[in-house]
Amino acid sequence: MPVHNSDIADIFNNLADMLEIEGANQFRVRAYRNAARVADSHGARVQRRKTRGAEQ
Repeated sequence: MPVHNSDIADIFNNLADMLEIEGANQFRVRAYRNAARVADSHGARVQRRKTRGAEQ
């Protein structure tokens, strides 16, 4: 089952939400939100990019 960028972005946003609820450092929360934004707006599938990197 293919994982789409929007799915990865949702995961990063959920992690950011949980960290925020736990009172984590705001820079860490913002990093996860930025990762979600980048994953969602990236043209190529992030999963494929990760898989290719692991093969090298």
